[in-house]
Amino acid sequence: MLEAEAAIAPQAWRVEFAEGARIAPDGGDAITISEPRSVTAVLTPLATSDALAEVSPQTAGALIVIWMPPGANTPATIERDVDEWVRGAGTERKEANARADVRTLRVAWGRNRTVVYANEGDVRLALDAILRFSLAQRETLALNAAMRSMWPSIEADATFTHALTPRDRKKQPHINEMTVTVTRMKIAWLRLKASLEQVDPALAEPSKRLFAELAAAVFLYDQVDVLGPKVQFALDHYEIANTRLIDMTLVRQERIESIAGYGMIIVLLVFQTWLIFQDLW
Repeated sequence: MLEAEAAIAPQAWRVEFAEGARIAPDGGDAITISEPRSVTAVLTPLATSDALAEVSPQTAGALIVIWMPPGANTPATIERDVDEWVRGAGTERKEANARADVRTLRVAWGRNRTVVYANEGDVRLALDAILRFSLAQRETLALNAAMRSMWPSIEADATFTHALTPRDRKKQPHINEMTVTVTRMKIAWLRLKASLEQVDPALAEPSKRLFAELAAAVFLYDQVDVLGPKVQFALDHYEIANTRLIDMTLVRQERIESIAGYGMIIVLLVFQTWLIFQDLW
């Protein structure tokens, strides 16, 4: 991925996250990520000047990364341009969203652009941490948004936690759909926790430390912890609603079967009585 002469010149990539295993195009590279989703980060080389000219990536969801190697041969004008470029990804105060320093690695991260200051031998470790962190941060934001959109439905379906009426059975498809949705949210939360814990033995220690620094900078651990009870409540709520609907359906079915059984007994008794009278006549 990194040519020998790149050690004294900045280098840039456009990174796109693709589902499942992918092979990078010619001249590119790929990093596999297992948590919080199984994706492949495909890195396509990009001229530094082109990267700096992009206000945001041309592809939705892409990330632009610029590597700034140490050395006197890096022009001061490029360093100034890169610093201003990454600041442009921040808030109105023109600050980058997160900064992290681990040993000789230094990263300034924005939601769609990142600059890495590192030696050639550490670039791969830095990219691994940055891409895993970027994906975890995006998944956290998506899960947070999904949870916010879930509250109106939870409130509307609050009556399903107590006495139900026969008319409520018409809502079974809706309750089923919501149960599947919150189950997937729980799965997403568990995988987010796994990504933050970084238990994969294949992860290098510098990459894990850099990831942790970035996650702490944007309070990612706190965000995921706060989401946990909310997602669990939503799951419990719809499990209760589903259980009550199923119980009501079973009770109704038992009543129908009981009525049908009693009906058959009555018919048999009437028939038997008719036969007795036939014999008497």
